[in-house]
Amino acid sequence: MQRNNLLLCAVAAGLCACGGSQGYTIEGPAGDEGYAVLRIIRFEGEVEKDTVALRDGKFRFTGVTDDVYMGDVTVFEKEKEPVRYSLLVENSPLVLSDGQFKGGPNNDFMLDMDAVSAGLDQEAPNYREQLVTAMNACFAAHPDIEAAAFYYYVFNRETPIGPYEEGFNLFTQRVQESALGKNAREEIRARKATGEGVPAPLFTLNDANGNPVSLESLRGHYVLLDFWASWCIPCRESMPYVKSLYAAYHSKGLEILGISTDSDAKAWHKAMEEIDTPWLHVIDTDTVAKLYGVHAIPTFFLIDPEGVMVGKMEHEELEDRLHRLLD
Repeated sequence: MQRNNLLLCAVAAGLCACGGSQGYTIEGPAGDEGYAVLRIIRFEGEVEKDTVALRDGKFRFTGVTDDVYMGDVTVFEKEKEPVRYSLLVENSPLVLSDGQFKGGPNNDFMLDMDAVSAGLDQEAPNYREQLVTAMNACFAAHPDIEAAAFYYYVFNRETPIGPYEEGFNLFTQRVQESALGKNAREEIRARKATGEGVPAPLFTLNDANGNPVSLESLRGHYVLLDFWASWCIPCRESMPYVKSLYAAYHSKGLEILGISTDSDAKAWHKAMEEIDTPWLHVIDTDTVAKLYGVHAIPTFFLIDPEGVMVGKMEHEELEDRLHRLLD
């Protein structure tokens, strides 16, 4: 059994929360027999854990965090299903009430976000647009809250780079430089690095035989980068479309470089055998996906023969651009 803040569930990932220098206390009601586990989740994939026994009808954690991070508390009571509660770990006294943690500026900010979301008509045809507008107003009203910077990143992935950077600059420098501000900082860097007309970020990755393949070695061709993975159903479904592009434009100067984000090399090898594509394939260790600001797959980038970015494109735009460039 799991009870998560609605918006924390929606993004299913993250980190957050700082505060004073006195450290944190995290407590809430529970039974008298059992234990509770606190997880502090860091952006680099590190998970710090703390376990306490249930005493006097509650759990209680104490500690100090160097920044604001996302985390959760799971309560294991004797003869009951475990219950998990999401929170933002910050140096404040945090108390579980009605399934949500309250008491610190970041956790209380999440309550503000919930209130904003609850005030909108989810059946409205422009609900998504209304939500983003309302959330951005909420973020702007909390420029010194780390969680606001993180959720600014979450809600504005489709915002053009100019307005995106302007919105992020409304946060205080401390928040911009926080752990929760990292994704937005990286988003700005990646978008600038992959915008139309700038030199494509260079990289070298290994193919299925362990041989290095550099992007620079493909100069003189239009290069389509296809970020995908063996487990990604939309990626596999898009392969016939990518094959049609290769058949139509390879003889005219198009090369395709498939960049797998698989963590399992065997699954990657098996998928390549199944899809049977004639272009180059390499496997990433997450560094190039981060370099190019890839959040979802499949994602396509087109690069011109001089190594300059043509841009990030969806299927229809990509086909139209290749038609204009190579037909």
